[in-house]
Amino acid sequence: MTDKADPRKPFPRRSGTAADGVSAFPSRQDIVAKVLRDRILRGELGAGSRLDIDEIAAAHGVSRTPVRDALKQLEGEGLVAVLPYRGVEVTRLAAADVEELFGIRVALERLCVARCIANITAHEILGLRRLLQRMDRLRKRDAAWMALNASFHDGIHTASRWPRLIEHIRELRTNVERYVRARASGLGIERQQVQHWALLDAIETNDTARAEAIITAHLQDTVAAMTGTEA
Repeated sequence: MTDKADPRKPFPRRSGTAADGVSAFPSRQDIVAKVLRDRILRGELGAGSRLDIDEIAAAHGVSRTPVRDALKQLEGEGLVAVLPYRGVEVTRLAAADVEELFGIRVALERLCVARCIANITAHEILGLRRLLQRMDRLRKRDAAWMALNASFHDGIHTASRWPRLIEHIRELRTNVERYVRARASGLGIERQQVQHWALLDAIETNDTARAEAIITAHLQDTVAAMTGTEA
């Protein structure tokens, strides 16, 4: 039996403009998408939860159009599915789905670290090092550690200088993040932090082959923890 979404968490109304006359706030579609995305990633809307367009629109004081557009956006990210005669529901991922998504991500991440090595600046390397130093001071895989971890990987992605590559990786990360949070707590942080430092060293020394091997092992460890296939 699936849960029905409880959309009773309104978002701030869009108002005001920037100094250049352009709106300083995201569109209604973007705001609705962010609210729903955040709730899915936090696990408030679990796999199989039904999303009622009329209820979401009424709760947030918008028409059906931005809600439908937001759901199409989330469908493109793999977070929801539009099912004939059943409406919209939060997607479910089986172990095989997780392995497929991470397989694709490994290929993209290997390309990304190669691009990063070719383009990263000394200032960006310093920023990555400072993030890892902050992570070293943490003792568990909590929200603070996860945020720094995301920033570290975002920094590597940004240094690739390929926006489309970055966007593809972001979509894959978004789709599996809820499962990583729920199932990969057993990963701990020690091994992952060792891999982070090794990856940064490979980037700094222009060792592309080593960097590709490290990011591959890094992601495969996460898959193993999520699917229960650790050796």
